[in-house]
Amino acid sequence: MGDIEAYKIEEHKAKGADIDQEAYREEIRLLIEHIVRLLVDNPETVTVTTYVGPKTTVYRVNCVKENLGQVIGTQGKTIMGLRAVVHAMTARTGIRSIVEIPV
Repeated sequence: MGDIEAYKIEEHKAKGADIDQEAYREEIRLLIEHIVRLLVDNPETVTVTTYVGPKTTVYRVNCVKENLGQVIGTQGKTIMGLRAVVHAMTARTGIRSIVEIPV
């Protein structure tokens, strides 16, 4: 098989077809939880729940109201950075993701 034929075969593979998406979602959930726990004063109160819809995975970060400012950061920079990292990690596997903080 030539290089061009091999490239065409690779091109037609679906994004993330070779990984277990459920296990990958759980890894991302644990990563978000770990990062947020490092940011806040009361790490034991932080939980991250995953909701898998038909097209989108939602990661909901729950913590006590006193820690919300630490999670959001100055002008929202901390949560926007976390969202950017999660989006980059999940997009390369074909998963659309949202990180939300219920208020």
